[in-house]
Amino acid sequence: TVSEASKRDIVAAFAANPANIQVLYNGVDCNEFRPIPEINREPYRIITTASADQPLKGTQHLLPALARIKRSVPQIRLTFIGKAQPGGITEQQINELNLQDSIEFVHGITSEEINRLYAKANVAIVPSEYEGFGLPAAEAMASGIPLISSDGGALPEVVGDAGIVVPVGDPDAIADAVTILLNDPQKREQLSRAGRERMLNQFDWQ
Repeated sequence: TVSEASKRDIVAAFAANPANIQVLYNGVDCNEFRPIPEINREPYRIITTASADQPLKGTQHLLPALARIKRSVPQIRLTFIGKAQPGGITEQQINELNLQDSIEFVHGITSEEINRLYAKANVAIVPSEYEGFGLPAAEAMASGIPLISSDGGALPEVVGDAGIVVPVGDPDAIADAVTILLNDPQKREQLSRAGRERMLNQFDWQ
């Protein structure tokens, strides 16, 4: 299986013998997901990748965080790589929080296009309640974008100390972390380098 967290969950769910389970992490293509320094980052642009209406992906925690940030930073914009179902729970929450003008949904795009969107943003967020591994986190870090991640499932294993890890299901913690990074270019640069280095050293296919 792909993480120590998923190994623990398999043992708990199926009474499996842990000696029979080997952890082999997923890889990330660090040539495909890479920094693109010639693309300028847009001020106040943040980004996430998720199945918008899947509760485990944590969109319901990210949106209240965005609404809180918007009160002090009205220019904040979220690029959401995913698709919200018409009339679904995500669309309803966006309307309730009056975030229609602050979110751009993008879907059906290539990995290269995703990488270029990462290059335009200042902060990536993975708010999942659970990940068996967490490829969106790995791809964002490989792209050299500072990452904020929940501690759901295997995400702390992937992120390590190369991102900001917040408690799962905590919009205030997400908002605080985003605000810190938006106001601290040096911290963003430090996490950008650390995330890329961690992916190259521990998760690259090579």
